[in-house]
Amino acid sequence: MYHEVLPDDIALPAWTVVRESDFHRQMQCLATHFDVVSLDEAVDRVSGKAASTRPFAVVTFDDGYQGNARTVLPIMERMGLPFTVYAATRAIVENDLYWYDRVISALAVNREIRVTVKVNGTPESYTIPSSGEDGRWVHVQRLLSRMKLMPAAERDATASEIAADLSLSDSPLKMLTEEELRLLSASSCVTIGCHTHGHELLDRISPREAGETLRLSSDLLTRITGTHPRHFAYPNGNVNQVVRGIVQQSGFETAVTTASGLWSGEVSMMEIPRVGVGRFETITSFKALISRWV
Repeated sequence: MYHEVLPDDIALPAWTVVRESDFHRQMQCLATHFDVVSLDEAVDRVSGKAASTRPFAVVTFDDGYQGNARTVLPIMERMGLPFTVYAATRAIVENDLYWYDRVISALAVNREIRVTVKVNGTPESYTIPSSGEDGRWVHVQRLLSRMKLMPAAERDATASEIAADLSLSDSPLKMLTEEELRLLSASSCVTIGCHTHGHELLDRISPREAGETLRLSSDLLTRITGTHPRHFAYPNGNVNQVVRGIVQQSGFETAVTTASGLWSGEVSMMEIPRVGVGRFETITSFKALISRWV
């Protein structure tokens, strides 16, 4: 499970942003030890409809970032490797960033930062150190995790305040345009999946709202790409029995989580595990990570 891949000269110290050179090496390593297959082929292999002589892997990206088209697609097409992009549509059609990317971008400055947020009316302070990408990310992630628990309107307002206080004018993080989403969809290497409309955490909204965001996102993806999405990714991995039922009733054939594990025939097609890969993974640690599944 990836999110974004950007050229090496773009310094954004976020776990979600992998360097282009690291990603290329990781794909070379993955293809050496696994059959890298499309999501549909993986379903056939897991269900026994297709033979599998080697371990296989599916490469996925969440959210729908611009680098999926500009950086990832050329690499994967050259290597002949399929991948899936789960797109959350609101930021694409509105040409905007989600709240967490505004916070990540605002905090990407080379100095110590103190941020105070109000949770249930009580101020909480967070200090982001001035150096060490992985160390900084630990503190940024702690802030993001806390903000995820806020009511949506309060969280969005807080993210905007942080961006304004730190004078965020632009971000290297960009979402796909509709044209870029169509470009991805037209590639024989790419499967487009659904990731809700507004990246809502589905277990924290009503069943009616959950069904509506799935419908809206599916309709938009169908309009933009000409193909109705059949695969889904739970935002933040948040899923419970009610959410799983809504996703299944919405017509999706598979749904992936953020829980780490091995995908086998005993695993529900509505809760497929994934292995997260981020910026701070070295090629040595990446090899160790995938060796668990060989």
